Amino acid sequence: MSATRATRAIADLPGPPRLPGLGNAHQLRPSSLHATAEEWCGRYGPIFRFDLMQHRVVCVGDTQSINTILRERPEGFRRWRELERNADETDLKGVFVAEGEEWRRQRRLAVTALNSNHLNRYFHIVRTSTERLHRRLAQAARRGDAFDIGQQLTSYTVDITSALAFGHDLNTLERGDSELQKHIQRVFHMSGRRVTMPVRYWRWIRLPSDRAADRSLAEIRRAVEGFIAQARARMAARPELRETPENFLEGMLAAQESDNAFSDAEIIGNTFTLLLAGEDTTAHTMAWTIWLLASRPEVQARCAEEADEVLDEQLFPDAFETVGRLHYGEAVLRESMRLRPVAPIIGVEPLADTTIAGTHIPAGTRVMLLTRYAGMRDGGYERASDFDPDRWLDDGEQERSTHDSKAFLAFGAGPRFCPGRNLAFLESKSAMAMIARNFQIELDQSNGQVREQLSFTMIPRGLRVRLRERVAD
Repeated sequence: MSATRATRAIADLPGPPRLPGLGNAHQLRPSSLHATAEEWCGRYGPIFRFDLMQHRVVCVGDTQSINTILRERPEGFRRWRELERNADETDLKGVFVAEGEEWRRQRRLAVTALNSNHLNRYFHIVRTSTERLHRRLAQAARRGDAFDIGQQLTSYTVDITSALAFGHDLNTLERGDSELQKHIQRVFHMSGRRVTMPVRYWRWIRLPSDRAADRSLAEIRRAVEGFIAQARARMAARPELRETPENFLEGMLAAQESDNAFSDAEIIGNTFTLLLAGEDTTAHTMAWTIWLLASRPEVQARCAEEADEVLDEQLFPDAFETVGRLHYGEAVLRESMRLRPVAPIIGVEPLADTTIAGTHIPAGTRVMLLTRYAGMRDGGYERASDFDPDRWLDDGEQERSTHDSKAFLAFGAGPRFCPGRNLAFLESKSAMAMIARNFQIELDQSNGQVREQLSFTMIPRGLRVRLRERVAD
């Protein structure tokens, strides 16, 4: 990785005291793993180690080293093997867990399906879901009760990603949670828990939660197989869909027909990957942004001012081009992603012996990249702990706030940079502009403070709000 000569071994790195056999397992909880690692990074420095029973983990918290590692994927580094093993056990392999040439082959289709030109063509899906979300939130505002807005945002992203993934309108915003959504959530949280478990107990003992996840996996496969059959029928009736597919699934099936590029198992795995990646990550990003806006009335007021100006008489963005004019709204989202990223850590391991920050790292060592920690250091941003959307704006006359663009790692970096970035901003900016235009947000903290909970993605646990309808000036 680095031309710098290794001057020490992992055993020489600082780190928290360990217990024989357990290492630091007694100090770690899966739901707060990121926060504990960040605390240790502040105490022991930008590279340190801890032990998770028999596994040694090296943590890296400086921007330069993290970016170098991410640029060297997939040739130099891969994701933790636990992710691939989990995919093997669930038989849901997709581009997210693929490595090497397999990743390159699948990546091309994901990038094509999610590029901005296709999103322009698909914008009607986002517009329809944003309109439904408005009606749902207006009902909640009129009731005046505190509620979990994260549930509504999850329904919003589920509806969009299901339509984009396989052309099926679940419409959970109006019909309520679908069975498929419940199955997806169950498998998602099971996968997040298993990745961080030091002992793979489920290979020998199946707890009730594991058996429930098995049933959900079977239902997901059955549903996706049905969507594949429906898509093939549509393509047979409308051959033009092979050239201009209307959703991700049709695009994969067209590639399969043209050069046998994808097996049915890979199509199922990638469809499921898009559902997971597009649902939880975007919903939780918006939920964290809601929390930050409710905590800072002056920022909320500026979002409302921009929404009034850009949307005029419209209640929500009604055109793809309109979303592109929401500059302050995007700045707020970026700042939210910096302070409360849904992926605050990334797990990788080197494919060959390498050197990181002067430390010899053998092949296969688990390396944890503390991407949120790197983005909250004063070395990358002025007043790094402050919520300051203006740092992302340029008024053309003076620089608002200097920062290192490489310290913004919400979507990763390097070749495996998240291909869903454009879709995430399109959904989030549309929904947040609609909320800012039509509602005032107040936090309800009667049950305590909002807290971070890591469950594959970082969730704002305990977020409850009250909405009040507003009328634009």
